[in-house]
Order: sequence, then structure tokens, then C-alpha cells
Amino acid sequence: ETAILFARDTPRLALGAALLFAAPRRSVVTLQQRRDPRADGQLGLAAALQNIVERGEAATLDEAQTVLSQRGHAASLQKLVDSGEAATLDEASKLAGQRARAASLQKLVDSGEAATLEEAQQVLSRSGHQAALQGVVERGDAATLEEAQVLHSQRGRAAALQKLVDSGDAATLEEAS
Repeated sequence: ETAILFARDTPRLALGAALLFAAPRRSVVTLQQRRDPRADGQLGLAAALQNIVERGEAATLDEAQTVLSQRGHAASLQKLVDSGEAATLDEASKLAGQRARAASLQKLVDSGEAATLEEAQQVLSRSGHQAALQGVVERGDAATLEEAQVLHSQRGRAAALQKLVDSGDAATLEEAS
């Protein structure tokens, strides 16, 4: 006889891409083999990446991963348009970004890193700023985080001045200063 097995109630033994479920049955243990869905997904991903490379859409598996990610992102945006949640792909992109940000903030609150969504916003902002400074150091533009902060501030000021010139509010950078 075959017993109906529930994964939550059954001990498992992992063997490669398969799981063996031991089902207690009147002093007899029946073993049934089931595929591990995570392994199936990994095999499917590897095959999809390899197909992208073989079709010449990417030179390497890393590039194929980028192509696949871009396709998935485009599909998710199109789904928002198709469902009527967004009128255009640009609007869908903004909506997806807002939802991702809201989820990030909520995750910080849920994890206890922030007490409120406002505090989570500050935590996220600080961590983003620190990451930007670390990037300046890693690129070799600055030797320390303090130097990176000075450089970051200078670049921010230069960008703000350039924006004034570009908008026509000032004729030159000197006038914008």
C-alpha cells in the first residue's frame, strides 16, 4: 500500500536532486522517492542560461543571467500594464520601484532594525550613503571614508551648480556659485 505523505510530518533524507521520504506504516518503513523542487528549479535555470548562450544572445553564463534578469523585469512590468495597475511601462517601473522601497522599509521595521517606517527611511538612507562612500573608496577615488565624504560633497555641489546652468538659472558655473 502507498501512504499519503506530508513533507511537514515526514523525516527526509536528501540524496542529490531527490529526497527520500520515510513513511512509518505499521512497523514497516516505506520509502518513496520525490524530486526536490529546488533542484529542479536550479536545473531549469542552468538550462535556460545555457540556451541563451547557445543562441548567441550572451557570450557567458554571467551575461546570460543578466539577459534573463532583464527579461524577467520587463515581464513583471508588462504584467502591471496588462493588469491595468499601470498605464505605461514607465508608470509600471515607478510603481514597481515604490513597492520595492515600501517592502524594504517594512522589512526593516519587521526585523526590529527600525521602530517606524520613518525611522526605517533614515536607516535605509544612512546605509545607502555609507555604501556610496565605500564605493568611492573601492574604486580608488579616495583612500578613506573621510576622504570619500569630502569628494562626495564636492561632486554633489558641482552637480547642483551644473543643474543651475543647465536649467538656465545661471549662465556659467561661476555665476551659479
